[in-house]
Amino acid sequence: MRLKDPAERITVVSIIVTTFIGVVESSAGLLSGSVAFVAAGVDAFTDTVTSVGVIVGLRVSKRPPDAEHHYGHLQAETLASLFLAVVLFIAGIRVAYSATERLYLGAVVQTTFEIFLLGVLAISVLWILANKKISTGRKTGNLSVIADGYHTLSDSVSALAVFVGLIFVRQGYPNADPIIALGISVLITWWSFRIGRDALNILMGASPGHKVMSDIRKVCKSVPGVLDCHKLRARRVGSRILADLHVLVDPEMSIRDAHEIATKVEQRLKAKIKGLASVVVHIEPHRRKSRG
Repeated sequence: MRLKDPAERITVVSIIVTTFIGVVESSAGLLSGSVAFVAAGVDAFTDTVTSVGVIVGLRVSKRPPDAEHHYGHLQAETLASLFLAVVLFIAGIRVAYSATERLYLGAVVQTTFEIFLLGVLAISVLWILANKKISTGRKTGNLSVIADGYHTLSDSVSALAVFVGLIFVRQGYPNADPIIALGISVLITWWSFRIGRDALNILMGASPGHKVMSDIRKVCKSVPGVLDCHKLRARRVGSRILADLHVLVDPEMSIRDAHEIATKVEQRLKAKIKGLASVVVHIEPHRRKSRG
């Protein structure tokens, strides 16, 4: 089945690529005795899991409103991001435990040309994939895809850290491998907190940001007949924005004309503000200041 949505398409590609890299890195780590390589493989597998969560969230978020969900299912994408954060945190703790255990027991790592070649390939492929996911997420406005892209970017950094660790192991410093793995665990855990914080902010109805709010005001005031606007509120719901505001018009204006202005404000805002899914426009008479 051909996927038309670019966000879904890049996520499916990511699932295939990260699964393959996870299998290869984990196998190479077990064969060579490199806990850092195993850690990088686990990181790649968590990327696969979170990408599956992202695509499920994208599919559910597209469902139309129904009798029990009057505003649709847009928060499904946010829940997918929260799921991503939890999986990352568990993976980070697991990698840290394995690395600490290897430091205590001692590490014996076999460094071969094939291992180094695998490291270079993993770094390159994951870096390209991460940047593609981030750019696609920004173009489509899908926050979970952007978050998943940064997760893949952390996979690339993990692969780079493993490569550096293998160089140190080759030079006679075997503990460099589990130390690098500990560093990877910190990176994974840090990303879990960052993604979790962003997801919780959206669930709590956080503002879409000062720039978006300012742009909404500017667009609103650009509509002919609008004298001013106030009481603007907006919040993110998944990758979309919901807003409501009060528009001030001439108090002598007819109800029909005022309604037409409200309709134009709504249409222009949806056309100009990226990701704006719904906006409720209230009409108020403009109170002119008395002179003298």
